[in-house]
Amino acid sequence: MSFQNVKITILYGSQTGNAQDVGEQLWRESKRFYFQSCVKPLNDFNITQIAQERCIIFTCSTTGQGEEPDNMKIFWKFLLKKSLPSNFLNQMKFAVLGLGDSSYSKFNFVAKRLYKRLLQLGGEPLIELGLGDDQHDFGYDAVADPWMEKLWIKLNKVYPLPLHIAPLSANLAIVPRWTSVQTNNVNNLLDVQNNANKYHSVLYSTETCNHLDAVVLENRSQTHKTHFQDVRLIKFKTNGQKYAPGDLLVLRPKNLPWKISEFKNVLTKNGIYIKDEAVIELKENDPNMPVPEVLKRNATFKQLCEEYFDLFSIPRRHVFQLLSQITDSELEKEKCLEFSSGESREDMYAYTTRPRRNIVEVLDDFPHASKNLTLDILFEILPPIKPREFSIASSFKRQNNEVHLLVAVVKYKTNLVKERIGLCSNFLADLNPGDQVYAWLKGGSFKFPSNLDVPVIMVGPGTGVAPFRSFILEMCEKNRNPKNLLLFFGCRYEAKDFLFKEEFVSLRDDSLLTLICAFSRDQEEKSYVQHKIKENGELVWNAIERDCYIFVAGNSKNMPQQVREAFVNVCMNHGRLQDSEAAKKIDLMVKKGRYQTECWS
Repeated sequence: MSFQNVKITILYGSQTGNAQDVGEQLWRESKRFYFQSCVKPLNDFNITQIAQERCIIFTCSTTGQGEEPDNMKIFWKFLLKKSLPSNFLNQMKFAVLGLGDSSYSKFNFVAKRLYKRLLQLGGEPLIELGLGDDQHDFGYDAVADPWMEKLWIKLNKVYPLPLHIAPLSANLAIVPRWTSVQTNNVNNLLDVQNNANKYHSVLYSTETCNHLDAVVLENRSQTHKTHFQDVRLIKFKTNGQKYAPGDLLVLRPKNLPWKISEFKNVLTKNGIYIKDEAVIELKENDPNMPVPEVLKRNATFKQLCEEYFDLFSIPRRHVFQLLSQITDSELEKEKCLEFSSGESREDMYAYTTRPRRNIVEVLDDFPHASKNLTLDILFEILPPIKPREFSIASSFKRQNNEVHLLVAVVKYKTNLVKERIGLCSNFLADLNPGDQVYAWLKGGSFKFPSNLDVPVIMVGPGTGVAPFRSFILEMCEKNRNPKNLLLFFGCRYEAKDFLFKEEFVSLRDDSLLTLICAFSRDQEEKSYVQHKIKENGELVWNAIERDCYIFVAGNSKNMPQQVREAFVNVCMNHGRLQDSEAAKKIDLMVKKGRYQTECWS
C-alpha cells in the first residue's frame, strides 16, 4: 500500500470563483506531499464535525460591505455561536488566505474575522493570515504564491514525510478530476433537450431562489455614437417579482458565436473533432472531487461550448503545468514550465494578464499541446462561465413589471492585434427585443435607508449611478422629502455620456433631487466627482452633521479612495477637525453602515 500522509481539509468561501480556484490549486498541490485532502465550499462541510478535524486550510473572499460569500454563510453562522467554548478547536491547526480588494474600506474583512474567531475557539495557526489584494499588479497571486510556499514548508515540518519518501515533483502529473463519456444515444439527447426547455439551460443552477425568465423589452444605447464607450440601458419584462433599491440581477451569459467558432477551429486544425450533438456524461475519479451539480445532467458538446466553458478566461498557472505534460514539443514544454513556476510570475503576467490573452488564444499558441487535448483535460483547463451581478437601475414601485440594467459594453485594445471583448457585456449588448434570459434576483450590498429623515449623498460616476437611479425613483414614488437626496454624478462629456440626463435634470428642476455633475473633459482642467465634493464642502458638511448616509459606486481603481479623501477634506475644512479626527469620523460612518462602497475592477 502506498504511503498516505494525514488528512487535511481545504474549504473555500467564494462569490465569483477566485477563492475556489485557489482552494483547488491547494488541493492539487497537496498531492505532492501525499496528504489525504478534499476541497469543498464551506457550506458543504459538516460543521458539527469541525472539532474532530486536525488541519483545515481556508480560502475566502469578501463581498459587499465586508460580508461573507453566499456559500459560507451557514458555516459562519455556526462558528459565531456564543455557546461554543474557548477550547472548541484546541485539536485543530489552520491557515487562512483572504482574497480582497484594497479599494474597499473593509479590505479582506471576512478573512480577518475568520482568523480571529478560529483563534478565539482555540485553533492553532500554521502561518500568518494571508491577505491577497486584487489591486496589486499581479492580483492576489502576489500574496497567495509566497503564502502557499510558506504553508507547504510549515505543513511538511508539522507532518513530515518518512525519510525514505521524497515529495513528488512540482510538475506532478495532473489527473483529471472527472472522466467524460461520449454517446450519440438519441434518447439521452432528447432528455437533454427537454431539460434545456424546462430550465432554459441544463447548466444553470437550480438552487437559486426568486429566479425569473426575463424578456428583453428594449436595448438602447445611452451614449453618443462618437463616444469611446457604448453604455446600454436594457429593459427586461418580468412577472412582477419584487426587488428593492440596491438589489442585483444575476445571470450567466452565453459564449458569443464567433468565439465558439474560434475555439472549434483551434480544435479542428489540431486534429480534434467533437460533434456538436455528442452527449457528454461525466463520472468522478476521486470521491473528494465530485462532479458538480451543474454537470450532473448530461449535456451536448454544443451546450458546453455555449453555456459552460469560459472561452474568454485568462489561464492560470496550473493550465500551463498541464499543457507542459501533454505537449510533445520541448520548446513548448520549456515555456509552459516557465509560466507555471512562481519565479516567472512577471513573464506569465506579461503573456496573459496584461494583454488579456484568453485560453483559446493560448491553445492556438501551443499547437503541440493542443493536438493532445481530450475532453477530460478540457474540463481541467476551461473554467465554467461564472454568474455576473448587475445593480438594478429601476424601481419596483415605478416599474413593477420591469428590471433595468445599465451596462457598459467592454471593448478595448491591448498590444494584441484583436480587440479585447468582455463576455457578459457583449452578450447583453447583442440581445434583441423578445429575447429571453434566465436570471435571478439577489440582495445587494447597499443597505439604503427606508425613508429620508436624514440626507443621502450618492456618488456614482459612470455606470456606478445605476443603484442610485433605483433609489431615487423609489424615494420619489414614496413622496418623501426630496431635499434630502444629493447625487454627485461624473462622466467625460455632458453631450456624450451624461447617463439618464433628461430624467435627472427633470427631477432637479422639479426640486426632487440635488444634482451636482462633474464633466471631466468639458474644460481644460479635468474635474471629477471628488473635486465637486470639495467644491460643495459646506453642503456636504451640513449633511454629515445631520447624520447622513453616503453611498459610493463605480470603478475601483482610484476613485473610491480619492472620494473618501474628499470627504475627509470636507470634515477638516468645514468641520474644523484635525486630520486624524476627520479620518476617524469617516471610519465611524463606515462602521455604522452610514458610508457604504460598491466598486468593481
